[in-house]
Amino acid sequence: MKVNKKIVDKRRNDIMKIIQTENKVDVLKLAEQFHVSPLTIRRDLQYWESLGAIVRNYGGASLIQDFVENDDYDKQRYMHAIAKRAASFVENDDVIFINSSQTALMVLEFIKNKRVTVITNNAKAINYTPDSLVTVVFTGGEVRFPKNSMTGDFALSMLNNITADKCFIGCSGLDEEGISTELMKEMLINQTMLKRTKNTRFVLCDHHKFGLNYSFRYSSFDSIHVLITDVQAQSAIVEAIEQKYMTQIIRVEPVINLNQEQIQGEKLM
Repeated sequence: MKVNKKIVDKRRNDIMKIIQTENKVDVLKLAEQFHVSPLTIRRDLQYWESLGAIVRNYGGASLIQDFVENDDYDKQRYMHAIAKRAASFVENDDVIFINSSQTALMVLEFIKNKRVTVITNNAKAINYTPDSLVTVVFTGGEVRFPKNSMTGDFALSMLNNITADKCFIGCSGLDEEGISTELMKEMLINQTMLKRTKNTRFVLCDHHKFGLNYSFRYSSFDSIHVLITDVQAQSAIVEAIEQKYMTQIIRVEPVINLNQEQIQGEKLM
């Protein structure tokens, strides 16, 4: 039986009140307090982490002091819609790359009933509970906080020994010339993922990042097959990309109700 949305919303709001009061919480204690499983509590914490409210750690979570719910909630609606559309391109037996992007990582939530191997340098993937047919493999390497991305020679060596069917790459900034990141070491990881992908290369980018150009550009649209963005993406940049490159551009509508989207399929515990 599916969970009543009001029950889930109330529990999550009650958990946030506890976090705001105590600054940090323990999964097992919350599970006992709310009479649900630890897995359900982890999903609740994952929800608040996706909104930028908390940072999850081993066994619990801590409050982010500068959390602004309304702004982050709006961004999450677009990110979830993009990730869901991206997941529709994943096929049975695919090996896929996912980089340190939060939007790219969300693709994991929407891969269902397909035997897929995910290679990622995003340490936050350890907090996800993907479909039972999905295998998640970490590149290893130097972990960069607070983003929790794995970089360095160890991660690059791992990637250079893998050939993926598809990759799903997020970015810090996007303009008509290509995609960029703030971090040099992540640039090298992203370039390697693109190079080691034999079939379709996807870029996932919501409209908030359009027009931003960071120091480390790691790809032009010459090597990108599909850009998945949203309906608010700047038309001038979209048109420039369409005219200059062969990149397919998909623009999605934002999720109407993020809470409802995130509890679909969740079972009573």
